Amino acid sequence: MANDFTYMAGVVAAGFAVTFFFRAVPFLLFPAKGGNIPPWIEKLGAMVSPVIILGLIFYSYSSLEWRTPWPYIAGIATAAVELLTRNSLAGIIAGTAIYMSLLAAGCSSGPSSITYDAANPLMRITVNGIVFGGKDYVTPREAVKRLEQHRIPHDATIHVGVDPDFTDNRALWVFHHNYLNKAGYTRVVFVHERRAEAVKMKKRPGANNNRPPRR
Repeated sequence: MANDFTYMAGVVAAGFAVTFFFRAVPFLLFPAKGGNIPPWIEKLGAMVSPVIILGLIFYSYSSLEWRTPWPYIAGIATAAVELLTRNSLAGIIAGTAIYMSLLAAGCSSGPSSITYDAANPLMRITVNGIVFGGKDYVTPREAVKRLEQHRIPHDATIHVGVDPDFTDNRALWVFHHNYLNKAGYTRVVFVHERRAEAVKMKKRPGANNNRPPRR
């Protein structure tokens, strides 16, 4: 308990010292009596707030998907309200309210979540190309990009379905090693329908398939 109190007291003291120092620097550099602030300092001070706001805007939008318009609609509404009312607080409240209302209505601001397991392969390889999520045909490079956009962990098992008509094993090897492995997805399982059906046919109905083999 004493160590926790000492640590918190040190944090508060350090924060106070740093804040006091930076607050005191302008008065030390430009004394109140007869001291004049250089024009370039005044111009710099006028630019600080817009630059900070611009940096916050870029930071806030950097992790969003451009194909989802909802965050940008909220941003435009925030700017419009602030320009019309000349009140920053009104713009912030309006933008936040609009954005939260859009999220509550089901408008996502990021990539949609997907299921990935053996029963739901993320991708399927056909004679016509690679199908991602059961919807779109994509290139191998685009398939890797989609995995990263959906934040699929690199240590996750990536199940890739292979159509019965696809027999180009070299293409599978290239896709596995030259694209998935290089991107960090090393746990890849190709699900072949023909092989799965062959395993099912080997099991006799009603037989005890879990019985150990005879010696």
